[in-house]
Amino acid sequence: MDQKLPDWDPYAPGDLAERMAGMDAARERSAVAHIAQTGGSYEILRYEDITAAARDPALFSNAGGPRHERRLPPLEYDPPEHGAYRAMLQPFFAPARMRALEPRVREIATSLLAPLVGEAAGDFAKGYSYPLPVLGLCAQLGVDGGDWPDIKVWSEGTLHAESADPDLRALALASHERILAYGRRLIAERVAHPRPPEDDLICAMIAAAAKDAPLDQDFMAYVLRLFISAGHNSTTSALGNALLHLAEHPDDQARLRAEPGLIPLALEEFLRLYTPVQEMPRWATRDAEVGGCPIPRGARVGMVWASGNRDEAAFPEAGRCVFDRRPNRHLAFGHGVHTCLGAPMARLELRVALEELLSRTKHFEICGPVERPPFRRLGVSALPLKLTLA
Repeated sequence: MDQKLPDWDPYAPGDLAERMAGMDAARERSAVAHIAQTGGSYEILRYEDITAAARDPALFSNAGGPRHERRLPPLEYDPPEHGAYRAMLQPFFAPARMRALEPRVREIATSLLAPLVGEAAGDFAKGYSYPLPVLGLCAQLGVDGGDWPDIKVWSEGTLHAESADPDLRALALASHERILAYGRRLIAERVAHPRPPEDDLICAMIAAAAKDAPLDQDFMAYVLRLFISAGHNSTTSALGNALLHLAEHPDDQARLRAEPGLIPLALEEFLRLYTPVQEMPRWATRDAEVGGCPIPRGARVGMVWASGNRDEAAFPEAGRCVFDRRPNRHLAFGHGVHTCLGAPMARLELRVALEELLSRTKHFEICGPVERPPFRRLGVSALPLKLTLA
């Protein structure tokens, strides 16, 4: 490690304020920090540098460190291959598709809220922010939502692929295999009982495979593997973060009830301030320099979205929640060619979730211990709330 680079330990124990203060201090000291975890990584911390790096996949590649025996398309592919696979999926996140899905997402939110509102209390992580996005994913895939608890457990298991703990890495591999098996089962069902490809993502892939020999069923299973695991975890985190903020800031909660049209803007600010996916990796294809800091060829390079989102050079008063912040070019969904494909679905689910909860309550507040997962995810794994009903 170059001695110019300060060490930064985002995995150190501490509450959220301590974690953010450590990140802020590292960004003030240097454009790039070094962390020992994940085998050693060069972490880019400033907004301008992060966005420049994310726009340069030829230098900072997504294909340099596959987490499993085969790369996950399109995330672990670089242009031009990346663009072809992403284009196949893009129509299923188009505005018209989101409008068609909104009634089902609202129905899911309403059904999940019914027991929580009935008791006027409950764990809104386990009872609301955990199931809602994965049930939305099931609706998007056109599958029964009865498997959602398994899908959620498997998907969370895959997040440990870079853990230093061998047991957690083994869990990640087992979870990866379970999602692959589930994806293969869905493909086999669609082959046996096809649906119109313009209406069904899996059948659209099968139709593409008929024209493109490399797109075999095993490849399709890997596309689904990424789609299934990435299609809800960050939204679960984002929803938990939003609910926790509103429970801790009753004035903001009251403002959104009085001005529900402000909810979409408020959500963008929650995404910026409480970035669900704090960091994502790239790999340097040659020796590079970022902000005067050298990065060697082959190094793991972290795009620290959360740090960029707290950079005062890009966001004045970055540590404060400003609902009507404009512009708000946050990095919560990444940047560049790998900007999150599922962002439209996440925004739909988050908006509906808040609209339905706020319309049914006069107030809610924390009524027990709140739990958060460790870095690299920022979410809420336990969120007991007491409701005052409308």
